[in-house]
Amino acid sequence: MIGVRSDSNVHTLFGTRMLGRLVLLSFVFAVAPVVAAKAETKNVKIMMDWIIQGTHAPFFVAQDKGYFKADGVTVDTIDAGKGATNVAVAGGVYQFGWVDLPSMIRFNAANPASPLLAVYVSFDESPLAVITRKAAGIRKPSDLDGKKIAGGPGTAVHDTISILLKAANAENVKINWVAVQPQLFGPMLKRGEVDGTGGFTNSNIPAALELGFTLDDLFVIKYSDFGADMYGLALVTTKKFADENPQTVRGVVKALNQGTKDTIASPQKALELLKANDPMMKLDIEKVRLDIALGLTNTQHVMKNGLSSVTPEKLQKTIDAMVTAYQLPVRPDPATVYTDRFLPPAAERMPPK
Repeated sequence: MIGVRSDSNVHTLFGTRMLGRLVLLSFVFAVAPVVAAKAETKNVKIMMDWIIQGTHAPFFVAQDKGYFKADGVTVDTIDAGKGATNVAVAGGVYQFGWVDLPSMIRFNAANPASPLLAVYVSFDESPLAVITRKAAGIRKPSDLDGKKIAGGPGTAVHDTISILLKAANAENVKINWVAVQPQLFGPMLKRGEVDGTGGFTNSNIPAALELGFTLDDLFVIKYSDFGADMYGLALVTTKKFADENPQTVRGVVKALNQGTKDTIASPQKALELLKANDPMMKLDIEKVRLDIALGLTNTQHVMKNGLSSVTPEKLQKTIDAMVTAYQLPVRPDPATVYTDRFLPPAAERMPPK
C-alpha cells in the first residue's frame, strides 16, 4: 500500500528546505565582503619619476617606518624611473608611479585606453622653471627675449614655455633654444655657452651645484612666481587598479602622506636614511634638492589646508594650460585627472609646524 503525505508533512518539508536556503544565503552574504577584501592586490611596486634622489625621501621613510605594512600593503620595490613611469604604470608593470601631473594629463590624452589617475598630489607648486646665470641679468620672463636657453623640443620647459609667457604677458618673447641632451645643460651653462637651462628646479639647480656653481651664482624664474602655477609631482595609478583595489590605494596614500609629514619634520633624518641605502649619495647636494622639493610640497596653501588639498580652480588651470600648450585633442574632466576619495582625513594631512 502506497502511503500519501499529509499536507502538514509537505509544509514541514518545504519549510525546512526554505530555512536551509535562507541560512545558506545569509552565510554567502556574510562571507562576500571578506572574500572581496581578500581579493584586493596587496603586493605592489612603485616607480619614481627619475633616479633615486633626495626628492624621493617620503617613500623611503614610509617604507622604513613600516607605514605601508601598517595598512596591510607590502611594497615589493621602490624603483628608479627614467621618464617612462607613465608607461610602466599604464602597462601594469608597476601599480603606482610618482610623476609630474601635467605630464600625466598629456599622457592620458595620447593613451585614452589606459588612463592614469592621480590619487595624491605631493608638489603643491610646479617645479618648472628657467634656471639662469645671475650674471646674465635675466630676472623676469620678458628678459628671456633673444637669450640662449638649453632645452629643445621634447623637454618640459621648451614645450610649456608658452604657459609661462602668457601668464607673464610676455607672449612676444622669442627664446633662442639650444637643443641638446639634458646631461649637457649644466656643462654648457658652466662654460657660458647658454644663458640658462629649462627644467625642474629640484633637478637643474642641484646639477648646477655639482659643477661648481653656488646658489648665489644662479637666478631662478619659476613658473609659479609669474602666475603660471600648476600642480607638480603626484602619486598615480590606473583607474582600473583604483576601482578594483580601493583599500590598497588608501593604504599607499596614507603611508606616503605620513612619510611626507615625517620628512618635513626631520629632513636630515630622511637624508641619512637615503644615504644608508646609497653610500655614494652626496648629502650636501641632496640636502639642497630635498629643501627645494619640500618648498614645493609644504606651501602656504598646504600649511593652511593640508597636504594634497587640491582646489578645483587650480586643477582646472593645470588642465587648461596643458591642453593649450600641447593642443591636446580633448579637455579632460577634472574627475578623470585627480580624485580625493582615497585621502586620509584633513586633520591627518596637516603638515608639522
